[in-house]
Amino acid sequence: MNEDYRGTYVKFILAFVDITLVSVGFFMTNWFSYLFSIPSKGVNIDYFWLIVLSVSSLIVFYLYELYADWRRKSIQHLVYSIILSMVVFSGLISMVSLWTPYLSFQQSFIFEAFLIQTILLICTRVCIWYLNKKIFGKKKVYIIGEDSKKGLYLADKFLNHNKGWFEISGFIPLAKKSFIHDYVKKGDLFLLSPTISREDKEEIVGLCINYGKEILVVPQLFELSILGAGTQQIDDMLVISIKPPILSVSQKIFKRMFDVIVSSIVLVIASPFLLILFLLIPLTSKGPALYKQERIGLNGNPYWIYKFRSMVQDAEKSTGPVLATDRDPRITLIGRFIRAVRLDELPQLLNVLKGEMSLVGPRPEREYFINQFKQKLPEYTYRLTVKPGITGLAQVLGNYTTPVDDKLRFDLLYVRNYSFWLDLKILLQTIRVVLQREQAQGVKEDNILNQKLLKNLEQNKVINH
Repeated sequence: MNEDYRGTYVKFILAFVDITLVSVGFFMTNWFSYLFSIPSKGVNIDYFWLIVLSVSSLIVFYLYELYADWRRKSIQHLVYSIILSMVVFSGLISMVSLWTPYLSFQQSFIFEAFLIQTILLICTRVCIWYLNKKIFGKKKVYIIGEDSKKGLYLADKFLNHNKGWFEISGFIPLAKKSFIHDYVKKGDLFLLSPTISREDKEEIVGLCINYGKEILVVPQLFELSILGAGTQQIDDMLVISIKPPILSVSQKIFKRMFDVIVSSIVLVIASPFLLILFLLIPLTSKGPALYKQERIGLNGNPYWIYKFRSMVQDAEKSTGPVLATDRDPRITLIGRFIRAVRLDELPQLLNVLKGEMSLVGPRPEREYFINQFKQKLPEYTYRLTVKPGITGLAQVLGNYTTPVDDKLRFDLLYVRNYSFWLDLKILLQTIRVVLQREQAQGVKEDNILNQKLLKNLEQNKVINH
């Protein structure tokens, strides 16, 4: 069966199961209400609205990526996504019940249904996840790269990944690629370093395909341009159409309207927190609550970004521009908290209203660091074809410690695949990132583990993970 067709088939089944579980949750809640003889809680469910609500839940589940491929992903990530999607879904039902005549659900009924539906969904999806892990886990991985240092870096990614999916079986230096065919028979999956030449990639990929093996390729930045590119026919010749990474006029207008509406609403809702921080920050450390800093925005134009101060005043006076690190001594006590939950970014809603930023986009950076990044990554300037954002794809899919080149891959992927639904997904999943502190803080490296890993890689020993 074709992989795309199989994926569509699985998504259809999952959607049907989700609709069924949401419906069962409503029925069980209603049944429990009558069972315990609480007439005020009992609700005669209108079957039409039951179907409408159950089907509409799929929209929220889609925005939280519950129909993506969850194999090899974190079970904690899955559980967080289910809970948050149900909070949003139940919250929408609650608002419709309170503010419109279409639904007559009491708040207690909605809360009880939320608990039952969330438990049903988590139990079902966790069972599916473990079944997938049992069937598709323990893949024997060989890493192919230029040298053992690069192999160590790539192997560390696997070790930081979710346990049980991979066994790092060895490292194959590119100098010994003539022996790869011996390993292809033993391995299940082969990871190619991003800096391997195109000719070597073609040779290795062709060999793995001939043996029916899976290949993971870390794309070079220019290769991301091909993702999602359309095909055309010129006479009898097939060509790929690669367009510049810019938004259309209609996309810019719609994105701007969305930014203004949502930013205004969030500012009103968050106003009590803004007032508290305005008073609390100057009381706990010397200096003003707000500070501004020059950043580079759309098309390379500079602007002043607003943030709540999370560091001591004049933090870079003696050091010059430096990137913040985990457990940075310059961060204040209250600053550590507001950085962890992203409250320091709230004043940037003013930048959004002014048109200097968007809610979603690549994170803005200072010119000093951009000049450094461009020397190593010429494609870095492509990020500047859209407005910088308060949150972005790199913040949702990456970690605090994700290297600049890997974050750039996510940013370029966003620029080339922008849509309203993608922005909505990123905004909703930002809530999960804020709650999942381990993703925001990043993964700490263990030098002892790295030394052992390097030794095992050089000897082609198996490392279970």
